[in-house]
Amino acid sequence: MSDFIIRAATVNDAPFLAETIIEAEKSGTDKLSYSTIFGLSEEDVRKYLIEILEEEIDGCELSVSSFIVAESNGRVAAALSAWVEGTEDVPSTLIKGNLLNYTLPKECIERAMSLNKMIRELHVEYLPKTIQIGAGYVAKEFRGNRLLGILNKEIITRLLNENTDVNSVWAQIFSCNVPSLKTYEKAGFKVVGTKESTKTEIENYLPSNKKYILTKNYK
Repeated sequence: MSDFIIRAATVNDAPFLAETIIEAEKSGTDKLSYSTIFGLSEEDVRKYLIEILEEEIDGCELSVSSFIVAESNGRVAAALSAWVEGTEDVPSTLIKGNLLNYTLPKECIERAMSLNKMIRELHVEYLPKTIQIGAGYVAKEFRGNRLLGILNKEIITRLLNENTDVNSVWAQIFSCNVPSLKTYEKAGFKVVGTKESTKTEIENYLPSNKKYILTKNYK
C-alpha cells in the first residue's frame, strides 16, 4: 500500500468518478441503467455524469464530496462513494433527482417517468442518519491490491468520526454481483432484506431483478 495515496476526491477526478458510477451500475453485466432507463448511449451517460459531478452539489451518490480515491504516482486507481443520508434533512434521492432533471434532456426524463412504476419495485428507501455505500470501482491494471476494501474501511472511518450520532452502514447489491456480496459479508455485513421484482422485463433495464440489502453496526 505504500505506493497508494488515499484522499478525498476533487472535481478534477470527475471523469474517473463517472466511470466508477457507470461500472458500479452495471454490476458486472452489460446493463447500464442510465442508458436503458433514460435512452442514452454510454458515451452520453458519461458526459452527463461528468456535468453533474462538476456541479459539486453535496449529499448524494452523484456528489464529488461523497467519493474518496486511491492514487498511484499521480494517477487515480480506484474510487468509492459513501455519504450520511439526510444530513440537511433533504433525502439524497431528491438531490439526485433534481440533478438529473436539471442536466438531462426532457425526453430522457419523460422516458424514465414512463418506466418508474416498474423500476420502483427495486427501490430501497435510505434511512436518515445512516452511512450509505455507493459506487466503487478499481481500474483494471490496479486490481489485486484490495483497494476497494481499503477505501471502504477508510471512508466509513472518516464518516463515523465526522458524524458521532451515526452508527450503522448500509449497502445495496444486485444479486448478480456475487463478488461484491461475498466481499461485504467477509467484512462483517449481514443481509437484512431483499427486494425482488416478478416482472421479467425489468432485466431489460437493470442488471438483475433482485437486490440484497446489507448492513453493519459500528457502535
